[in-house]
Amino acid sequence: MSTVSDRPQPWSPLTVRLMLAQTAVLLVGLVIVVITAVMVGPSMFYHELIRAGHADEASGLMHLEDAFRSVSLTALAIGGIPALYIAGLLSFYLYRTIGKSLASFTTAAGEVAAGNYGVRVTSPKLGPEFDSLAASFNDMAAKLNAVDTTRRQMLADLAHEMRTPLTSLKGHLEGIEDGVVDLDERTTAILHAQITRLERLARDIRQLTQAEEGMTHLQLTLQDPDQLAAQAVDAVEQAAVDKNVSVTNISTGSPVAPVLVDRERMGQVLGNLLENALRHTPPGGAITVHTDHRPTEVTFTVTDTGEGIPAASLAHVFERFYRANTGREAQRGGSGLGLAISKALVEAQGGTLEATSPGPGRGASFRIRLPRRAASG
Repeated sequence: MSTVSDRPQPWSPLTVRLMLAQTAVLLVGLVIVVITAVMVGPSMFYHELIRAGHADEASGLMHLEDAFRSVSLTALAIGGIPALYIAGLLSFYLYRTIGKSLASFTTAAGEVAAGNYGVRVTSPKLGPEFDSLAASFNDMAAKLNAVDTTRRQMLADLAHEMRTPLTSLKGHLEGIEDGVVDLDERTTAILHAQITRLERLARDIRQLTQAEEGMTHLQLTLQDPDQLAAQAVDAVEQAAVDKNVSVTNISTGSPVAPVLVDRERMGQVLGNLLENALRHTPPGGAITVHTDHRPTEVTFTVTDTGEGIPAASLAHVFERFYRANTGREAQRGGSGLGLAISKALVEAQGGTLEATSPGPGRGASFRIRLPRRAASG
């Protein structure tokens, strides 16, 4: 991370303009004082003597006006010229400091525009306004750096995820061309499976991007939470039977009232969580969907008796392409985006999604919390 400091900079047009403007203000003020003292002062002094009842003395002092003007000019010169010089030095220091600070911001902005998001600016110590500007700039640069890091990581992960199906497709196609692989039903099934995997990956990336950028069109309506859970369980029931995994749906709490969600998107989230649980639960295991009704919120908890999640991995399970056990999970057909999509969709509907696990081999739970809200319109 580089830092842009307030190094001395050449005179900038802004600094020159500020100096000239301040100098002009000082000169105008000095001219006004001189005019007042030399042209108006003697006359005001004379009339003040008359008004005070010293007309005779005042008539005798008319010849002193020239002396009064001379003395006034001398006093103004003695006091005004040094004051003007000191004011000029102070203005130079102030505007030189401001100019250097603005130059550091300009340099840093150029670095950011060039793609160097690690650049930071130091506070010029010119007051809370400049401190706030420096803090805001550094915060912006930090966020851009995080976005760029995520983008680079996502591209690297995407290339990794695409490599396996593409390698499989290429290997089988070359084998068919060389005559060492027969284009039979088994080979065709493998080719279709890899193509489906690529299609799913592209679809999931599009859905995740839309959800995270707030581009997902949500149709929020009041839905029965128990019905949403029951439909999600029905959708995976056959796959669970085939794998010899039991799926139980229970509902507790009161009042049992509708919750404001997008029916299709929430069904997608529950489906993702159930499919994830089914992938990680061995034959003979169990999955439970628990819907809990509370006065202020509704929670859906999907719990399995499967492999569990290490404590170090809990904080990363919702990241793109994250797999706690890459060697085994790469063979399970998931895109690595299901949990990230689910979290983004839940948050888009005003809820939260969290994961907990007692540890490896002890299962895992994914809990959706949805606040009760009134339907708008």
